[in-house]
Amino acid sequence: MTRGRLHAALDRGARSPLTMLVAPAGTGKTVLLSDWAARRRDTGQDVLWVPAQEPEILEQILAEADGADATVMPAPVVVDDAHLLPPSTFAALAKVLTDEPHAVRLVLAGRYDLPLPVAELELRGLGSTLRSRDLRFTDSEAAALVHAHAERATAEDVQILQQKTAGWAAALVLAARAIASSGDAAAPIVTERPVLDLLLGETFSTLDERVQTMLLSTFGATTVTGRLAAVLSGDPDAGPMLADLAGSGLLVTAYADEPGAEPIYHYHPLLVELLRRRVVGRPEDARLIVAAHHRAALYYENRGEAGAALRNALGADDPGLLARVLLGHGPTVLAGGNLGLVGAGFEALPDGYVDAHPQLLGVRGLMRRLTGDVMGAMMDAASAADAAEAAAEDTDSTTPDDDALEADALLLQLWESRYGWYDVRDAINRTGSFLLPNHAAENGRHRAVLGPERLAWLLIELAAAETWADGLDEAFGHLDEALVTARMAGHRQLIAGGLAHRAVVQYVRGQMQTAARSAQSALDIAGEHLAEDYKVRAHVVLGFAALNQLDLEAAQRWEQKVATTDVAKSDTVVAALRTMLRVVLLIEKGNLDEARTELTTDPTSAGPLPSFLARDLALLRFWVSVLVGDRSGVESQLEVLERTGSQAEADLVRALDLVFDGDLRATLEAIEAALAKGDVHPVLAASAAAFRTVLLLRLGDDRAAETALIDTLNRVAPQRMLYAVASAGQEPAFLDLLRRYVAGPSPHPYAEVVLEKLSGYESSWSDAGGVALLTRTPLGVKTAPPRRLEAVINGARIKLTAREADVLDQLALGSSYTEIAQALFITENTVKTHLMSLYRKLGVEKRSAALRVARSVDLM
Repeated sequence: MTRGRLHAALDRGARSPLTMLVAPAGTGKTVLLSDWAARRRDTGQDVLWVPAQEPEILEQILAEADGADATVMPAPVVVDDAHLLPPSTFAALAKVLTDEPHAVRLVLAGRYDLPLPVAELELRGLGSTLRSRDLRFTDSEAAALVHAHAERATAEDVQILQQKTAGWAAALVLAARAIASSGDAAAPIVTERPVLDLLLGETFSTLDERVQTMLLSTFGATTVTGRLAAVLSGDPDAGPMLADLAGSGLLVTAYADEPGAEPIYHYHPLLVELLRRRVVGRPEDARLIVAAHHRAALYYENRGEAGAALRNALGADDPGLLARVLLGHGPTVLAGGNLGLVGAGFEALPDGYVDAHPQLLGVRGLMRRLTGDVMGAMMDAASAADAAEAAAEDTDSTTPDDDALEADALLLQLWESRYGWYDVRDAINRTGSFLLPNHAAENGRHRAVLGPERLAWLLIELAAAETWADGLDEAFGHLDEALVTARMAGHRQLIAGGLAHRAVVQYVRGQMQTAARSAQSALDIAGEHLAEDYKVRAHVVLGFAALNQLDLEAAQRWEQKVATTDVAKSDTVVAALRTMLRVVLLIEKGNLDEARTELTTDPTSAGPLPSFLARDLALLRFWVSVLVGDRSGVESQLEVLERTGSQAEADLVRALDLVFDGDLRATLEAIEAALAKGDVHPVLAASAAAFRTVLLLRLGDDRAAETALIDTLNRVAPQRMLYAVASAGQEPAFLDLLRRYVAGPSPHPYAEVVLEKLSGYESSWSDAGGVALLTRTPLGVKTAPPRRLEAVINGARIKLTAREADVLDQLALGSSYTEIAQALFITENTVKTHLMSLYRKLGVEKRSAALRVARSVDLM
């Protein structure tokens, strides 16, 4: 096939005294030159072709060039396999190129650089060189070549071949012929014996023995630098060897991450396969590999590259080295998500090795925990704790490895404590004592400094346990420490893990947007490599963040991600948050009965729920009870809030609940008093502030309503808590006030966003029969005449409540208990309770008497 770009390069070169093609066998030098020469002859241009096996012809041409006319352009002379020319011919070539370069136009093709003044000629613009990197087939050229030998090859077939041959002409041809005969491109091309035989016979076997040894020692590394090659091979000249190989560009290619950086070398896929087969078939080569792995494990261990150290330790045939790397770096690899690599390390240890070296128990327990082997992890946790205690008692023989063991045992205990398998306070206290600065154990032995990755993981687990134990402030502080430590180590997964845990703490503290930023950063930093335990936290927080932005579709997508994560079924904090997110979304869809069902029981937990979960669940249950008119449910959740220490929230909810009695002034005063305390959860406070704004509008106090609106916006804006005011946004009067305010002078910076979001927000819960607190009082309350509630009966002054007066009005309409309950959005039992109080005050026992007495004293 004709390769136009290379023909153009040869045309340009033929105008200079020397053009070199330097590349190993099979790169297409001869075919290229033959095609180029034939094309020139077809266009009437002379080309002389001289075999290297007949040097006398070339020497005769060189002799005739002596004294040639400098004004006449000589015809190009092509010499294939020029590396076979004798020394005398090279001497003659060098003399002509130095003394009379104008007299010749030479095109020399060889497998390596020739003893000619090439560099001097190139500097003078009188020479050029094409190497393997230039002769590699591009993707389009490879497609044409493959189809020339295998017409039915697909684009995917071509892509596979190009990837495995790296553009090597001979390998492409042989592979394409294999496809033509078998029709299967998926079969590894490297298994084709002709390809490997060609590489071995024509290329690899001609290399210097030191170069072969260097390649055998280094081919297992993913990427190789000159410095690493020297470490792996034990040869200080490994770097220059690689540079020389990269010069031809077939077996080895070089690239740099940035200008001036140390070159990184990549081996041809077929060379890697060839070396792998040699190692299998020759014990002496296999020993080279083992020694290289041993040196590499030490090299990477000293550099703190945990994964690379462990991978090489697996091939070093040294259980002691492998165990040391597992203990020192196993947690780092586990935290990075490479569970299989650590598992392979333990499988490679001899039988009984862990029993004889109990320091490894903690690492194995952590691995079992992350792989889902809960029973195995718990057994290792107990054994690790016993071993750590025994090591602490033996002050004469303790080592830094014992401190690593104790840290791993604490990691496991903290994990167990979140599920009730270990006392959470004891785990927190033990870990806190272990982490105290300059702390010495009771026996006087000072603890060694932990590696940053192990320390960061321990701090994250400590914070998770503290979150479960209601210690949000302590958890937040330890997560900050964990992030500093993880960033110092440059461990992306631990950084992301710390951010994901911090997002949960920020969310439960009401810091919605801050939590969302932490959660998104966690996903951005680690991507799909983020551990499920961390990822699910980020997802649930982002779900709530989307909900608070009134982006219900995005909230639904995040909730579905959480629902499909197994961790959500076992981690109580995440499970509770996921349940609450799901319930809110069910409410938004109008599925009120299903939402109530979801909330019938608390998430399974090892003990009493943290106060923040108890609070949030109670507030959500209160809301659902309001929507369905369940007064007993409302009272029940008020009791839960008071019992679990959320008194500020209970006071505010009780204030909001006063609207059921129809006394807007009393409701407003109670809300003002509850908000003035200042320690209410921010979301509830923002919702109550919006509620207060609507009440003021209904009472006709527009000026106070605008002041309340500004206060609402101030509460909503910092964390974008739009969902907290969504119910108020269903009130036309609230939206009208917001529109007037936005159109006025100097509106709040966030007011326009709130107006836009609320104007476009639609909920289905009202269509399903849900009734919010704001709709419990008729819109015309502000213009209704005051109702008489006091009278004197039988010489005693009585006073009806607003709700008792409502019940009395319903009695006058002849309504039944059920009809009264539906009309007033209360339960029948509540109706009966109001009637008993009403009859007692009126001094009667039945409906007809109550109506007669009430009319007689002008209460109706």
